[in-house]
Formats: sequence, C-alpha cells, structure tokens
Amino acid sequence: MSAQALPEPSPLRLFFALWPDAGVRETLGRLVRPLRRTVKGRWVEPDKLHLTLAFLGAVPPERLPELTAMTEDLDLPPFELALDRLEYWQRNRVLCLGASATPPLLIELVGILNSKLGRAGFPVERRPFRPHLTLARKAEAAWSAMPLKTSVTWPVDRVTLVESRLSRAGPLYLVRAEKQWRAMPEMAAMK
Repeated sequence: MSAQALPEPSPLRLFFALWPDAGVRETLGRLVRPLRRTVKGRWVEPDKLHLTLAFLGAVPPERLPELTAMTEDLDLPPFELALDRLEYWQRNRVLCLGASATPPLLIELVGILNSKLGRAGFPVERRPFRPHLTLARKAEAAWSAMPLKTSVTWPVDRVTLVESRLSRAGPLYLVRAEKQWRAMPEMAAMK
C-alpha cells in the first residue's frame, strides 16, 4: 500500500481592520441610504462595511496563530475617527467615506501593525495610510470629493483580524481574532 499525500490546506485571505459596532453601522446606513438612490454601483452591504488597516492577502493557515497573537499584543487607548467626506476614486471607480484628519492614534496603530508584520516577513504597504471605508465599487460619480453636512463619529476601541472568503454572492467576512481596548482610568474620569 502506498501513502497518498494529503492536499495542502488552502491559504486564508486575511486583513486587519476596524470593524464598526452596531451603532456606527446604523449611522452609516442612514448616511448611505439616499446615496444609493443617486449613485449607481455595486454597494457594500452594511454588515460588510469596515476600514482596512493592513491587507495580508493569501496566508498559510499555520500562520493564523501568529497573527492572532499580534492582535492580542495591540493595546492602545480608545480614540474617535470622524468620517466626514465622500470621495470618488475615479481610477478604481470606488465611492468611499474618508476622513479630513487622521487621528494620531490611528496612524500609530497602523505603524505598529506594519512594524510587527514586516518583522514577521509579511508584505507591508509602503504608501501613506489613507483611512477610508468603501461604500460602493464600480460606482459612477462625476466628482472627486465632497464634504458631508454631518460626519460619522466612530468611537474606535478594537481591532480585528478578518478572513475574506470570495464567492459569487460577494465576499464573506469572518472575524478570526479581535482585541478590544479598555479605557484608561484617567480617560474614564475625564468623561
């Protein structure tokens, strides 16, 4: 009898992201509803909205524990992110929600992630981080950026490691690890 080789496990498509809670998701839904009537495109469903921090691409499954440990090591104080402008990226035909100002703690978080990923041998994005939440792909719009009358204030208190599984119905996102930050005692006293 000869032994048959087992097939190699399929790589996981992984990324680190900020994942909005139910309250932020509801606010985003109210903002997007009128846009869906005026801008044609392939709209991202509300339960799939997220802000990517670092895209890893295809990762061997045996590296998942290492990435989960990286998630657990991330510890920052909570901060707020104001998404206050609509942007249309004509080259990619993407409609997204962006930020006029990037919070310093968000820049620090992305820097820490990129440093950890680089030391572990993962590819790291070299372009400056530009926070955005993709609303629609293959969008048709005649403008490049537009300020919003009201911004979406996102209280950021966690980071997630997400697996993306592609299907004909679109991507399916599975949270593989999550780290929630606790408010520092002096911050809680200030509120």
